[in-house]
Order: sequence, then structure tokens, then C-alpha cells
Amino acid sequence: MSKSLGNVVDPEKVIVGGKNSREEPGYGADVLRLWVSSVDYTGDVLVGPQILRQMSDMYRKLRGTMRFLLSNLHDWKPENSVSYSDLPNIDKYALFQLENVVTSMKDSYENYQFYKIYQILQRFAIVDLSNFYFDVAKDRLYVGGRVSFTRKSCQTVLSAHLLYLVRAIAPIMPHLAEDVWQNLPFQHILDDGSVAEFVFNLKWPARNEEWLLVPKDDVDFLSVILELRSEVNKILESARTGKLIGSSLDAKVYLHAENANTVSKLKELASATNDADALHRLFITSQVEILPSISGEATSGVSYTGTFSNERTGDIWIGVTRADGKKCERCWNYTRDVGSFLDHPTLCTRCHGVIDLPPVPAAAAVS
Repeated sequence: MSKSLGNVVDPEKVIVGGKNSREEPGYGADVLRLWVSSVDYTGDVLVGPQILRQMSDMYRKLRGTMRFLLSNLHDWKPENSVSYSDLPNIDKYALFQLENVVTSMKDSYENYQFYKIYQILQRFAIVDLSNFYFDVAKDRLYVGGRVSFTRKSCQTVLSAHLLYLVRAIAPIMPHLAEDVWQNLPFQHILDDGSVAEFVFNLKWPARNEEWLLVPKDDVDFLSVILELRSEVNKILESARTGKLIGSSLDAKVYLHAENANTVSKLKELASATNDADALHRLFITSQVEILPSISGEATSGVSYTGTFSNERTGDIWIGVTRADGKKCERCWNYTRDVGSFLDHPTLCTRCHGVIDLPPVPAAAAVS
């Protein structure tokens, strides 16, 4: 930018907009502050209409992340928290990531490396949360029983993310943070027994050492599972393009590995009974089967395949076919037990158990 050349960006126009709202839309103060945080001030700083549009898109995605957290905690209260030791592994992994992310953000604030905070937010809030944890959590939040353990455990994790992130973004996006805080769906009691009226009445989150106790082996393997999930999604997309399936829930995934430790861990996840850690929940498919071999009848009808390679796990063969059983009209999962209930012949066992419960009064739903 050069004042003499007349190409200076007017901060007021960025905030409220110019005379032509189409060419010079107003983005608000938070978007301007987000742009400031995104640049490394030790080098050349770039700004212009395209960059501001990118910042606005980033802001909307962050706002969407906070909105998801708020909306899925509408019926939650702190006294309904699930103890850390009882949480499913995927929830412990999410808290492990959260603690590390917030610690990194704190270090970046203290060292005035605001561009690193922007990078952390972009990766964590949009990729790790929106594209993974939120995606796999929707089944528990929307389909599971309103007072089920898996839903409560998920809400426990979501509440932690909300309380941590609202404080972490406040220095950069104070208006968004305050907007979130004023719409907090539950009462957050501080250590001294008071209730913070404003977001800046809060202190930075205290370090939670318990969240860092996830064994390194589990952290490493879950990280590999996320990479495997990306490869599975590519094959699912091919099956969708080939008209084999519509949604991912129409699919059954086959996996085969030669590494004995990998096979053991995959079988452990595939057979998880807590309805959160199971592989088919993480892949958002109806079924996952671990094959001892990829020769013979087991894979004869599998036309969509691929291979995932990793130093830790070795090669993992992936196959996708149509799911077994019938489609539950409530959760859209395919199971062999659909049609087992005369009163609700189109539902699976899980959904039958949910809707067959007596109605829960709104006041008692979170007790």
C-alpha cells in the first residue's frame, strides 16, 4: 500500500462498507481484526478485496463452529458432565487435542505470534472439529437417546470446547466471543462461585493435565485412523459416483491388514460397544468388517477397492460394497434387525429403544 498512490485500504470501509455495498461490503470489526492476526508483521503485509473475502469466509466458518457448539448444548447442564475416566476413547482424544491446541495458542499470544493463532484456529476449528469430530458426533447427538450416555459424553466434550474456544478467540474476535457468551445455554460457575457477566471476566483456561494422559500409542493409532478415514472416504466417493451407494450409510467397508498389531487394534475398534468408538461410526458407514484374507468369496463382489499405506500399520486393504440388511427409516443405518418389531417394523433395535421410551419432560431431559 502507498498513500501517495492512493491504494490505501480504509479500515472504516472494511468495517462498515463503502458507498457501493456490492464492491465494498462491510465485514465488521472482527473480520478486520482476524486479518490483522493472520499476517506475519515481520514481513510484507498484503491486503485487498480478495484477501478480505477470504477472511470473511474464515470468520463465517469459525462462527459456524461456535454455533454448532451452542446449538447442541441447548439442553445440557454442567451437572450432567460425564467423568473423564468414563468417556469413550474418541472423546478423550478430542480433549487431548483441545488441551494441546489451547496451550499452543497461549504460547503464541505470549510471544505476539498472532499469525500462528490464526493458523491453529483454521486447522483445528475447521478441519479437526468440523470435518471430523462434529461429523461423527452427529449420530450421537441427533439419533441417540436424549438422555443416553453417549450423548451426554459428547455434550461434555462439546461444552469443554465451547468454554475453551470462546476465551481463546476473544482477544482477536471480541464481538463474536461476547455474542457466544451472552447466548451460553447453561450457567458457568467460576471457581469463586460467581458467574461471569462478560467473556472478558473470564481467565485463560487452566491447564488440565488429566486430558493429556491419553497413552501415546492410542494417540498415534487414532491419528492413523483419521488418515485411514480419508482414504476410505475417497473410495466411498468412487462408489457414490459409480451409483453403488447414495450416502456413506449405504455402504459396508471391508479392511484387511497383515500387521498383527494393526489387526488387533482394528478388531478392537470394529467391535467397540459404546456406540462412539466403533469404526463404522468413525467412518459414518453402516458396517465395517475386518477380513482375515482378501482372497475367496469374501471379496468376490467388491468392486471398489484401495490400499492405505502407513509405516506404523503397514498396508491396509480397503473394500466398499453395499451394506447388509435393511435401512432404518429413522437413523438411515442398515442393519439385519430392521423388521424385528411389530409396533415399529421399519426401525432398528437402537431406534426402537429410543422412541419406545416414555416422553421426557423438557425440565427433566438433562437430569
